[in-house]
Amino acid sequence: TNRVLAVYPGMARIYHELVEAFLTQRPELDMLDSDAAAQELAIQKALKEPGSVCDLPPAKYAPSPVYLWLYPGNMSACMTMPSPIEDDDSNSVSSGKKKHGKRKQGERIESYDKNHGLMVFRLENLFSFSEFVPVDRAGDDTDEEDAESVADDLDVISVSRDRKAASSSIKFDLDLPASDHDDLRLGEGILLPEWDYRSQGYRENYCCLQPMLGEPDESDGLAVGQLPSHLRADAAKLRRQFSGLKPVRQWLNRQQDGEELDLDNWLHHVADAKAGSDNGEQGFYRTFNNQVRDLSCLILADLSLSTDTWINNDQRVIDVVQDSLQLLCEALAATGDRFSVYGFSSRKRDHVRYHLIKNFNERYSDQIRGRIQHLKPGYYTRMGAAIRQSIKVLSNEKSHQRVLLIVTDGKPNDLDLYEGRYGVEDTRMAIIEAKRAGLQPFCVTIDDDADEYLPYLFGKNGFVVIKDPAQLPKELPRLYVNLTR
Repeated sequence: TNRVLAVYPGMARIYHELVEAFLTQRPELDMLDSDAAAQELAIQKALKEPGSVCDLPPAKYAPSPVYLWLYPGNMSACMTMPSPIEDDDSNSVSSGKKKHGKRKQGERIESYDKNHGLMVFRLENLFSFSEFVPVDRAGDDTDEEDAESVADDLDVISVSRDRKAASSSIKFDLDLPASDHDDLRLGEGILLPEWDYRSQGYRENYCCLQPMLGEPDESDGLAVGQLPSHLRADAAKLRRQFSGLKPVRQWLNRQQDGEELDLDNWLHHVADAKAGSDNGEQGFYRTFNNQVRDLSCLILADLSLSTDTWINNDQRVIDVVQDSLQLLCEALAATGDRFSVYGFSSRKRDHVRYHLIKNFNERYSDQIRGRIQHLKPGYYTRMGAAIRQSIKVLSNEKSHQRVLLIVTDGKPNDLDLYEGRYGVEDTRMAIIEAKRAGLQPFCVTIDDDADEYLPYLFGKNGFVVIKDPAQLPKELPRLYVNLTR
């Protein structure tokens, strides 16, 4: 870089502008461990001051690519590198490698084609049977211990060289959508802790939760804000039923104090006094009783990729979740209860997506209906971080009863360590935190295997399993009534 800038000094200003823009795309230091952070600091210093860093500090993983650095174009040294399976005598046949006192016969063969070949045997005395299994050792993911055990069972080990890519089982990551096609990000993200059951402690600022806001438009193919036709009859029925839960405003008579005089009771008192049957002082006031359902409910919906599964010929899990949220919101709007709706998914710990659908201060409207219809499945289920953020939101409510209603279709999981017991333990600790905060967590799931882990997470009476996912839209409002009764 110094050599280029010395030959072309006019590029110095452009180079430094590129460096400033590129540094904003580099990994954040507080999200890296100590070794990786030291390595990243050295890279950033070398970018700002070319030539100031001679050695790159070691780290467990390779750093992110530095696209501004120039690399030599002479690849002749790489072109003359020997093949890893060639030896000094390329025409000789290996006699095998001795290990643990065992020797194997080896051979070199041409590239294997499974569509060609001939096996000759005699039916009257079949001496042996063997199967040729092509294994790409350059890309195979098998543990070496398994490879040794397989090799012990083989009489002849054949080695070939093939430049064609072999089909295999692969692990893949789901890339995030481009910013132009993604939901709107609200802020720079929120750092949250995560519980590590192995050390019995929290990993502080370990997860980055990104609030998201999806605003649909006509290009989604939906009539934005309109309730789907197949839900309108059920929605009208629920509104009538739930309107009975709405508090009734009425006057209370015969009170010791109040806003107005209770003239009826006063006249009865005067008449009784003149008749000589006065029973003493009574309440001569009346007050206005404005009853309020003192509760708040936060609905947290799982939007992971598993909700893209089809449950019948017409519906996916995400379709059922959308219908359920819309019907429940229609019912809650009829009661006047304070409620909010959020959705979540994740791609590892540094990107937990927290979708705002309705907050507590928004009025339920066509805009909220459109956000629900805009929901799309994707990524994984880092449930602990989503629950902890929901605890923060719900704890700001002053209601006497605060319900955290979680709707999911599977157990916690993600691409990293969150798979298995680690994710279950972190989610369980998040539920404990919710109970300590005075909240009432409850889980509604359609997972057939939920009985294996939900009692451990939510307790015996803290969840319900819907056996028929198609019934979720009708069952969810009933469950809400039972929870808030």
